[in-house]
Amino acid sequence: MRLLDYSSVLLPLSLIPSAIAAPSNTYSSTPSTKYVNWRKSSFTGVNLGGWFVQEKFIDTGFWNANFGNASDEWTACKNLGSKCSTVLEKRYSTWIDKSVIDTLAKSGVNILRIPTTYAAWIKVPGSQLYHGNQKKYLRTITDYAINKYDMHIIIDLHSLPGGINGLEIGERVGGRDWFNSTSNLKYSLDTVDAVLAFIQASKYPSHFTLEPINEPSDNTDFSQFGGPNALTPSGVPWVLKYYNAVLAHTKKVDKRIPVMLMDTFKSPEFWSAYFNTTENIVFDTHNYWFPTARGANSQNVTTLICQDAAKDKVTKFPVFVGEWSLEVGYNNTLKLRERNLKTAINAWKASGAGSAFWTAKVTSPDALVAGEGSKTDYWSWVQFAKLGFFDKGRKEKGLTCPAA
Repeated sequence: MRLLDYSSVLLPLSLIPSAIAAPSNTYSSTPSTKYVNWRKSSFTGVNLGGWFVQEKFIDTGFWNANFGNASDEWTACKNLGSKCSTVLEKRYSTWIDKSVIDTLAKSGVNILRIPTTYAAWIKVPGSQLYHGNQKKYLRTITDYAINKYDMHIIIDLHSLPGGINGLEIGERVGGRDWFNSTSNLKYSLDTVDAVLAFIQASKYPSHFTLEPINEPSDNTDFSQFGGPNALTPSGVPWVLKYYNAVLAHTKKVDKRIPVMLMDTFKSPEFWSAYFNTTENIVFDTHNYWFPTARGANSQNVTTLICQDAAKDKVTKFPVFVGEWSLEVGYNNTLKLRERNLKTAINAWKASGAGSAFWTAKVTSPDALVAGEGSKTDYWSWVQFAKLGFFDKGRKEKGLTCPAA
């Protein structure tokens, strides 16, 4: 999640109706073999959350039935012991299947961001995260998405050994031991090498981008998470060291494989200063409006969307919004979802390299939001598809942000 710009002022921007086109249902019979140029690309994407990285809010029924009161996947697998493999292997085989990819493609999605744990790739001594057949399921789905729909794939390392942000998604609650640990850095680069080997073993390696870390934060003050102080000045050199090492490892394999660098909530502009423009990188930034500090409601969130989109233009590298959702801090309103969804899609495509909505599926009707509905109503792309938001002939086209 992301808390942005606590002091944001809602400017009276004038928003005009957009002419967003309905998604095309015509697909390439043969996937392109040309490597993506992120500077000339703009994608509409979705994350496959809750598949290889478990989060309670995504599927409360699954979590309660299998993990109970565990605070994170690490603790759940520790508690389950040998039964963890049975639970998670079933999850991997059922949560995301080809029918989900079909639904996403028919709604205009042409890129998938797929979060994984490091345990999907390597075994780390002492880790409680499950290492099993994740790569097998990942191969099946990515092959299908590429071969049938010519989709691009971002493989996201959502966690790294030791923990990268103290959150359950970073490895385990309270874990930040990745920082300044030479052993964990080595394990992380071993993980990167395993991902690169997976990409190279694909029939279409040109269809992959590597994202080596997600939302790193060494600040133990959780009130700072999601803002520019989430990563402290002492944490910046360690992340930069890792980024440079990842770039070096990637170039040794194939310099045409893009590397997506998370902006650590500091902004792409901050990190751009550390890299030469010849580097094959794209920045990932996350935009969320449910933190109450942003003052967002379903009516005014389009103004915030446009403000955030304008910031993405201030960098010498392409910017991709790797995560966003429709939940806001106040007065979530069901009838405004389609407008807000399409406004954001328009904005990210116009301002940069596009976006990936978080997430494909949420099945948590008991997880209520402030206002109308539940998490399912504001975080599930498949739910939007069921409601017909992407059908041809829809009157709602979203809004277009004013030109800067």
